[in-house]
Amino acid sequence: MPPPQQVATANPSHGVEATSKVHQATAATPAVSFTPTDVNIPSRLYDKIPNLDLYKKLQDAEKELDLLIAQKGLDYQSVQTETAQQLNQKGETGVLRVFIYNTCENMPWQRKSGADMSQEATWTLKVEGRFIPEKNNSKAAEMKFSSFVSGISIELVPNGDYPNLQNNKSNIIEWKEPKTGAPTNGAMPTSFDGIDIKRPGVFNLNLKIAILVKDFSNKFLLSPQMAQFTGKREAAQQDVVFQIWQYVIFKNLFYKPETLTNVPAVSASSIADSSLNMQGKDKNDLSTIRCDATLKELLEVDCFKFRDLYKLIQPHLRPREPIIIDYEVITTKSTTLGDVVLDIPIDLPALMSTSYKDLVSENKTTFEIMTKSDEQIQFLNLRISLGISALQSVNARELFYRDLSEDPVKFLRAWLESQAETLKALRSEDGYNEETVRRAEFFKQNEELLKQKIDLMLGAQKM
Repeated sequence: MPPPQQVATANPSHGVEATSKVHQATAATPAVSFTPTDVNIPSRLYDKIPNLDLYKKLQDAEKELDLLIAQKGLDYQSVQTETAQQLNQKGETGVLRVFIYNTCENMPWQRKSGADMSQEATWTLKVEGRFIPEKNNSKAAEMKFSSFVSGISIELVPNGDYPNLQNNKSNIIEWKEPKTGAPTNGAMPTSFDGIDIKRPGVFNLNLKIAILVKDFSNKFLLSPQMAQFTGKREAAQQDVVFQIWQYVIFKNLFYKPETLTNVPAVSASSIADSSLNMQGKDKNDLSTIRCDATLKELLEVDCFKFRDLYKLIQPHLRPREPIIIDYEVITTKSTTLGDVVLDIPIDLPALMSTSYKDLVSENKTTFEIMTKSDEQIQFLNLRISLGISALQSVNARELFYRDLSEDPVKFLRAWLESQAETLKALRSEDGYNEETVRRAEFFKQNEELLKQKIDLMLGAQKM
């Protein structure tokens, strides 16, 4: 005769197998979870089972661990906040130092007596660059030269000493930054510290070199009129709009309705009537700006609204122009390194700064560690829950057989009555007084019995 708990679990001595067997008993997916949630051990078991006090120590350690995890969670949130603030902070600054020079090989003046005269004389143009940050020991100095330029163009200017250069397609050598995901033909490297161009010749040759430097600050080159108005050669759209806004406030160029400014005191009804009459009239619209001589010459309109200001300033915003260098290849020197050196100011965004990258890397590592720890804790909690469930089941079996051995007749009568009530609960609600069941004392007096009935009904998919 099986004990009452055995109806819900097929083999309570093996918690994992018992759970899986109950789950596989029905074809459809159960509506409830069979994972044990009761992790409380009855106090009477502490005297029966040795070393069970270790579970109390484990619970105390879990409380300390929960406090530590909560503290680390707050620290993680502060790191997230600091990461968001980094986006609004200024990135690293420095200069992009560009070296333009050429070297010569096998020139007539370089050949020694008795040397092989069949070797062709050549010169090699070199365009190299290196980023020098303002902060020492910055990893930004390791970035490639190609990371700071979006295009390089080198044009060989034909002259009488090089007749073969006339109408030659190889006169222009170009490199453009490839788009993300776009295939490359492999002719030019995608990441480099410098470009070398080698050509035969013993005479000097003029070159025109264009370098388009990336703009990380979203600034535009301003027209001469806008540059004179703002006092800046380059600026972002927001800066230009702010400058015009400040000018309008300083000059007080807002249209104001005379009915509200000239009358010292007016009634609410007159204000309402005036506001109704102002609809559709730009001269009484508070968002309309009248242009003085300076703004009229700059924007070429008599008046405007601020929502149209972005359109009006577009003719004054131009993309950053490339840096043009006129260079002459000198074939009378073995190298011209150091003759032409350019220092181009660079403002890196916060996303490319070393501190931001280190912060993101540390943030990612912390998140991975926390996630891995949570998975381990959940796995251990499941193992503990299954062990406690098996322990409670074994204890119920022990109590069942002990009570049966002490007074079998009395125990069997009580058990049969309990099973009869269980069958009624599984079939219908017959035999239960609704008023009695509603009282709180009923649940207090029959707590253990109700637990058994709920377990049975859950296992039988009755609730």
